[in-house]
This record gives sequence, C-alpha cells and structure tokens, in this order.
Amino acid sequence: MNFFKRILVSSLFLSSFSVIAENKPNIVYILVDNWGWGDLSIQGSTIETPSIDKFANQGLRLTNFNVQNQCTPTRSALHTGRLPIRSGNQKVPAPGEPDGLAYWEYTLPELLSDAGYHTTLFGKWHVGANIKKLPNYQGYDYFWGTQEGTNAAGYTATPQWDPTVATTPYIYEGVKDKDAKKVKIFDIEAKITLDNEVTKRAIENIKTQAKTDKPFYSYIAFTHFHPPFTVHPDFKNASKAGIYADTQMEVDHNIGKVLEAIDEAGIADNTVVILTGDNGAGNFPQTSALAAGEDGGGGSNGPWRGGLSTAYEGGLRTPAMIRYPNKIKAGRVSDEIVGDIDMYTTIASFAGADNLVPKDRPIDGVNQKDFFLGKQEKSNRDHFIVFVGDDLFAIKWRNMKMHFMATESTHSVAVTKFTFPQLFDIKNDPKEAYELWGNQGYVHGWVMEPIMKKIVDLKKSMAVYRNIQPGEEFKGYDKN
Repeated sequence: MNFFKRILVSSLFLSSFSVIAENKPNIVYILVDNWGWGDLSIQGSTIETPSIDKFANQGLRLTNFNVQNQCTPTRSALHTGRLPIRSGNQKVPAPGEPDGLAYWEYTLPELLSDAGYHTTLFGKWHVGANIKKLPNYQGYDYFWGTQEGTNAAGYTATPQWDPTVATTPYIYEGVKDKDAKKVKIFDIEAKITLDNEVTKRAIENIKTQAKTDKPFYSYIAFTHFHPPFTVHPDFKNASKAGIYADTQMEVDHNIGKVLEAIDEAGIADNTVVILTGDNGAGNFPQTSALAAGEDGGGGSNGPWRGGLSTAYEGGLRTPAMIRYPNKIKAGRVSDEIVGDIDMYTTIASFAGADNLVPKDRPIDGVNQKDFFLGKQEKSNRDHFIVFVGDDLFAIKWRNMKMHFMATESTHSVAVTKFTFPQLFDIKNDPKEAYELWGNQGYVHGWVMEPIMKKIVDLKKSMAVYRNIQPGEEFKGYDKN
C-alpha cells in the first residue's frame, strides 16, 4: 500500500487486528466477460451449461443483478464500491488515453489485505494499463494475466500492425508493490488457451491457500466472451453450433473445475463463491468480433433489449449467483435489484471488515449480506443509476425504468436524447418497447418525484465530492 493509503487506514489497524483472528470465509469471485443473461441453460440457453446450473441451485441466483455498460467501469465499481464516473473510469479507455485507478482509491483487495487475507488476480484486469497501475500495485499479492481489453489479442494479427507506434500487448506476472514482468506476447494464439491457463493457475492457488491458516480472496477474471472470439482446442466444434456455443461449453467447464477444486480442497463450507458477468453480450455486426478463420458468434441477452454499451436491460443485467453452504439457502432465486457497486461493501462484511470501508468518500454500494443470507427478503437497493461514459442515460427504480438518452446497440451510429424522458415497466415489458408516457398520457408523471430525488441526491454528492478525472493522481478530499 502506498503512503497516502496507509495514512488513511492507520487509525483502523488496531480494531482490524481483533477481527483477523476470527474465522473468516475464503472468497472467490469469478467474473465472465461480456456474458449475456441468456447464455446459461438455467436462464434459457439451448446450449447446456450443467456446471453453472448446478452451482446456481446450490445457493442464491440473482436475476436482476446490474452492472455497468462496459468492461472497465464494472471492474472499477467492483474494486471501489463507487460509481465509475467518480473514479474516472466511466468508459473503456482507448490505448494511449489516461486510465486506471488513482492510488488514493482504497481497493477491495487492499481492504481484504488489511483484514488478513491473501489476495490474487488471475485473468483480465483492464483498470489501468500502465505497469505502475497493474493489480499488484492496487492491493493484490499476486497477479497473472492481461492488463487491458481482450481485443488487444488481435492487434498483432492485423496487416497494418506496427510495433514502433503501438505497444505490443503482453501477459504479465507480478507480486505486490513490484513491477510485473512480461510472461509472453498476448496474441490470438495466447488467447486461445488463456482461460484454460487462468483456470489451472487459479486452481493451484486454491489448493495452496487451502493448506494455510490465512483466508484468501481469489478474483478469477475470464476473457471469454470478449472478442476476438476464440475457443480452446478441446472445445472446438464440441457444440456443433459455432464458436460462441463452443465457448459457452468451455466457460461452463472452467467454472466447474474451479468449483470442483474448492470442494476437493475441503474448504467449500467456509468459502463464499460469487459468479457474475461484467456486462451483457455485445450486439456486434455480423462476424466482426471473430478471430481469423472463424465463423459464427453472438450471445443471448435473454428477453432483454440492448446489449454491451447500451443502457437497456440487455447491457446491464448479467447472470449472477452466490454460494455459501449452510449459510445461504440452496435453490433460492430473487429478482430484487442488486448492483455491482454493492459487492465491495458486501464482501467486506462477509470478511468481518465493515470497519475498514472508507468514511472519507462517497461509497455508492450498499451492504447486501443480510439479503444474501436470507435474513431479509428485500434487497437494500431499490434503484440503479446508469451512466454511459460521462452522460446519465437512465435510472431504474423498482420495476420502472426511465431513459433520458439511448443508444440501441454496441456499435450504434447515433445517440438519441429524448425531448421527454421515456418510461417503461420492465417487469411486464422486458423489451422496453411500450413507452408509458407517450402511450398513456403522462399519468405516470408521479414517478419523476422518487427518480429525480435519486438524481438530485447524487448531484449534490458530486458537488461536495468532485469526480476524479481519468488518469488523475488524486490525493484526497479537503477535510474542511
């Protein structure tokens, strides 16, 4: 941890020592990239995903789990518990643009480290490409994986590739507070086997950590289903339905192997396992996201409209489930609203480290531990605010969804700004197709009151605690 972060938490260390000695659950967070809500058979896919389905039935399945509309913002939210626009990570940065988390941010792995956990990241980072902004400088004891978007695997395959003007992508390995080392070039060939390697390394880490007296946090960030679409040779043509379906089978297999390792290590009863996506499946133009020589592709966002980079439900809802044997009731399903920003505070609570959650900055996430444990039927969240880049596009409140701006698909050519906000009942209209104000004479105008209160409260907070700019080395808010 750097100097500024150490000053921030120094007053909390004495109280944290007392909870370190307590029995703490291990925590494994599995993140799937660009994962459509309908990409698992328990939620409608015709491609069987038996390992994921089994896991879903072992705990709580969340059908209304909401994330940001792109990779980087969601990963920022998971690591800080803050809306990504606050941390300067509100969009995927183009190569060369300022990016990453300010060192001042108190990340989830830093919090868990201070709570006595060993922390690792295997797979995709994508919250800062600079060598000094990689996970091993943001709280992780060990990191093995990629630093930027998975599309980087295709850079060197383009005919125009010129390493004299663009940085060659690599897979990195690093330990806490030391510069990570290059392992090998991250290209199409490397991507084909990357998730398989991530799985094997994550499993070895689980086996090793299970033999220690120290609890561990393992963040496993797969690169599937991010373009360029590739699949491990063991699953090529396995589905007889194209590369995307083959990849569904590979993802299911890899998740199953991780869960099997936890069981075989004898730590399942004391391990919280969380599985989510980072945004919905992309609405890509036909064949545009495929690796060279491949055919097919395209995921399912189930009944929901839109996908990656939109503010419609298809871009925001991803598969989500959590297992904690004998603590979380098996087979429970909930459509209560939960957000990615909630995982920071919730995981901290599972770790017995609520006291380490910062008080000097806005934390937008709420603690969902009691809801997950079944101590209450309702989520502690009744709304979810959606930014696309710098712009407030939409807000979901209860079963209502209001859009101020919209874009239809991942590669839309235009952004629409509405004269009147558009309002939908997403419970009865998952396609967000029947606009209530225009069709029902504004009788739902009352919905503006609770929704505008959420927005006004957020604007007031941002006026007091200004948003960090992308790449800014922010040092903290004025305590006066």
